[in-house]
Amino acid sequence: MCADHEPKTISNSKRPLPVTLLVVVVLSLTSLPWFGLHETWQHWDFLHTLPLSAPVLYLALTDAFWGLAGLALTWGLWTGRTWAWKGAQVAALGYALFYWLDKLVFASPEVIQARWPFCVGATAMGLIFCFGVLWPPRSRCFFERSSGTEN
Repeated sequence: MCADHEPKTISNSKRPLPVTLLVVVVLSLTSLPWFGLHETWQHWDFLHTLPLSAPVLYLALTDAFWGLAGLALTWGLWTGRTWAWKGAQVAALGYALFYWLDKLVFASPEVIQARWPFCVGATAMGLIFCFGVLWPPRSRCFFERSSGTEN
């Protein structure tokens, strides 16, 4: 794939700008489940009194999972780990699938009906952005050459 197959050096290890932007987006999105986990923890007893469609433990566990996955992915993308190239794609598809399954199982039909065009558009734009950043040759070479350390 990378024509020169050079080892990573200071001159060729520079992270492409789109990858840097993806890291910022992933880190920003990773903050959301941590806030959700914090709020769930802070209001645990109160949440049990509400008629929620999802169990409170489910909310906490999914927030913890996506928060940890997001931190690992952010670190992998930032440091150029080889696994992060595939990991970001799997995480993007997995998150989109989880998002829609979660909506179908727990959201009320009225909410889904009112918001589905926006949600479909946002999901599509997020996937296009992620794959659009990761597939150009410069991005792929950044992850292929990476030894996982910044020089």
